[in-house]
Amino acid sequence: MLKYVLRRLVYMIITLWVIITATFFLMKLLPGNPFGEVAAKLPPENLAILKAQYGLDKPEWQQYLQYLGNVVQGDLGVSYQFPTRSVVSVIKQSFPASLELGVESLVIAIIIGLTLGIIAALRHNKWQDYSAMIIALVGISIPSFVLAPLLSLYVGNKWGILPPGLWEGPENRILPAFALALGTIATLARMMRASMLEVASLDYIKTAKSKGLSTRKIVTGHMLRNAILPVVTILGPIAVGVITGTLVVENVFVIPGLGYQFVSSITTLDYTMITGLTIFYAAILIVVMFLTDIAYGFIDPRIRMSGRR
Repeated sequence: MLKYVLRRLVYMIITLWVIITATFFLMKLLPGNPFGEVAAKLPPENLAILKAQYGLDKPEWQQYLQYLGNVVQGDLGVSYQFPTRSVVSVIKQSFPASLELGVESLVIAIIIGLTLGIIAALRHNKWQDYSAMIIALVGISIPSFVLAPLLSLYVGNKWGILPPGLWEGPENRILPAFALALGTIATLARMMRASMLEVASLDYIKTAKSKGLSTRKIVTGHMLRNAILPVVTILGPIAVGVITGTLVVENVFVIPGLGYQFVSSITTLDYTMITGLTIFYAAILIVVMFLTDIAYGFIDPRIRMSGRR
């Protein structure tokens, strides 16, 4: 177990280094100027001073080594557009809203998605199954960047059922959380249904039925434990996708989260902000994938944590 954890930690560090390196040099390929209209108005000597202040006067390999050293120390740089704000301070200020929205959406998706999948499998080829799959089809077909404006426009503005935006009371969380959760609900429902149907056809389930066990005991004691394994495998990436996939939803509902900051940094070519937020998102994904692998082993004791599957 310890060797597996240590090996995974090494892979995590290597993966994060590759992401940092790729992101840093890709930023250099973006057209435009990180100082925006200010650069066009400054005299050449003042612009040179400004570049020297941010280390842009050095060769790219020196900039890279300096940035890599700063990242190791937990320093993601200072915003180009707002020199008084560091990337770390922006993350501390904005990430709680994104995390809250992501967790609420994930809880909604897990509860509704798994319930729909279980019902669809237990009522296979009946109206409950068809209804659940229609909901899943709608969820897959309508992306969050389409659903979010529709919910804000009709449910929020025209019908006045819920607030169309902002991040104030609990009622303001419902529409953005549902807009973000619908696609995940569809994915989990389809995955859980397929997994339950596969497990239901196995011999040990048929044996349990022949012994006269109730449906509840068969489902809770035999089917769910094995059917949930494929869902757990994808739950890590899904969780990160929900938490970090709030870019459009946050902008539609005017939520002061990292998604809003990320979109703003792209439009202004704020190199340090783009790179820093990308590294932060990547670190979350890597850590969650690691925790998912560990959880997978605990759920199924047959899986050996020796690195060989």
